[in-house]
Amino acid sequence: MRFLQKIIESLLLLFVFLLPWQAKLILRPEINNFNEISLYLSHLVLLLALIFFFIYQLKKKSYLYRTPIIWYFLGGLEISILISFFVAPDKILAAYHYFLMLGGLGLFYLVREGINRGAYEESCLNRIRIIYTFLISIFFQSVLGIYQFLSQKSLVSKFLGLANHDPQVLGTSVIETASGRWLRAYGGLDHPNILGGVLVIALLLSAFLLARKRIINSQIQMGGVLLLFCSYFFSLAALFFTFSRTAWLASVIGFAVLLLSILKEEDHWVLKRLLGIIFFSLILFSLAFLPYKELIMTRFRAEARLEQISLDERSSFTAEAIEIIKEKPWLGVGVGNYVKQKEMVKTDATPYEQPVHNAFLLIFAESGIFAFLSLILFLVFLTKNGRRQNFSLAIIVAIVVLMLFDHWFISLPFGILFFFLILGVI
Repeated sequence: MRFLQKIIESLLLLFVFLLPWQAKLILRPEINNFNEISLYLSHLVLLLALIFFFIYQLKKKSYLYRTPIIWYFLGGLEISILISFFVAPDKILAAYHYFLMLGGLGLFYLVREGINRGAYEESCLNRIRIIYTFLISIFFQSVLGIYQFLSQKSLVSKFLGLANHDPQVLGTSVIETASGRWLRAYGGLDHPNILGGVLVIALLLSAFLLARKRIINSQIQMGGVLLLFCSYFFSLAALFFTFSRTAWLASVIGFAVLLLSILKEEDHWVLKRLLGIIFFSLILFSLAFLPYKELIMTRFRAEARLEQISLDERSSFTAEAIEIIKEKPWLGVGVGNYVKQKEMVKTDATPYEQPVHNAFLLIFAESGIFAFLSLILFLVFLTKNGRRQNFSLAIIVAIVVLMLFDHWFISLPFGILFFFLILGVI
């Protein structure tokens, strides 16, 4: 059993490290990522981890305990998504997204139950190792994002899933000012907003662990503290260079909730440490503001041409989603088929059609009202779960803020698995 536990943990940690890297085999190419069907290297690793964990669950002693209510809501979500498959115009695409969702649910079960210790057994997984592995992987993403902005060019590698992002090419996410087009930090992900969202979670985890560190009495612990410092401040710099307004908002709200949680449940020593971290973060942000004031003001004033286009598109996407929900409120248009449906009904559809920039509206439009309610209730009751960590509420709130202004948690393979991984860890 111990050997089996080591295999499961090693595979899961490998999956966590590989998840942000977009190395993939494209099985059905499309003009946009939302209709594409691809097999990622991380998917294969996750599949192996789930198989070994299933074997482990069969072998280990079973203990009677009350099934948490969140599992009923996840079951409702899965059933609603399965039913929406039958109304989807593109059944292959719907099947792909359904299996991605199953993979996400399996990942949530693996992490949550793997961390949970039985009455007389050790836990299969270690929460801190999972978090540290995630932070190591995101550290490389941060370094890559910082390099992209400062050099205004991107590294390209098909083996690492790194795409070319040329600021002079239409479709690349940039800030347009009088001084030219400025490339925003992508890291190895599909959009700066996605990198920004991931960095918010990394910052909250790093800050909490740093604030709770008390005594360092070994080289391993010293290495852990150094990793947390590097992870935090590189993530902070990379978050700045994404120029993602949604990620900035989520980080502010997330840290406010984290402060309140620590004030309520931790001692004042931890609170002082966290306040010190936030204070130095504000200083660094202020120093970064000075040379890039023009870019930041462009993002906040939203008066430039590209900013206006972005806001108009978001408003238009929201109106489209509401119309789709009114037409098909019960079953939706089919899991993963939102963009496909838009392309089919619009005579002026462009190659860059996108989902509505709200994950909750997206799942409502794709899989109907019961999927929407199941997701909402799952998140609500997850916040009330007695097993959650002190940082959990801050992360859940930050994720909800990100979901209110973006779609990648539901629309993209990375987002689906990342969503369930983080919620499983907390």
